Amino acid sequence: MEKTILNSPIEKIYPPGKCIKKATKNKLTQKPVSFPENNTQIPFSPIVQATFTDSETLQVRAVFLVSTNTELNNDKLEFMIYQNWYVDLEGNRQLQFFITYDIDDAIGKDFDIYEISFKAEKDPYGEDAFKSVKTIQTFLWDIDPETSRGTETSVVRT
Repeated sequence: MEKTILNSPIEKIYPPGKCIKKATKNKLTQKPVSFPENNTQIPFSPIVQATFTDSETLQVRAVFLVSTNTELNNDKLEFMIYQNWYVDLEGNRQLQFFITYDIDDAIGKDFDIYEISFKAEKDPYGEDAFKSVKTIQTFLWDIDPETSRGTETSVVRT
């Protein structure tokens, strides 16, 4: 296995997997949420719901916070969703999602709330791709590459 070495601390680092969605989002609230004791630039973990709407459709919805210290184009956040399939030690397929953006990593005290919804892709496994998926991992990933944060979510089967 080859070791990855960064040439420069300002290079962009993209997550593993395939980009399945590019989007620009408006914040959900007009007034930011305040965490006055925050003293780290590490983002808060996203709040994620993953539900099978039918046997072949995995719908993922995430709510996440972004510091108001961030300069955005017209108050909109530009981001991409990456989906990564991997196989765990027991041979089960697993899914990871990365909500990527490129923002300033300053320590924030006030945060805007954003929401994204997307459907997981079955490629490259086809029809029974989601058969063994019981949990997913979802990360906020700043491509600049200072910070990221994730969470694991149980998948609800209807």
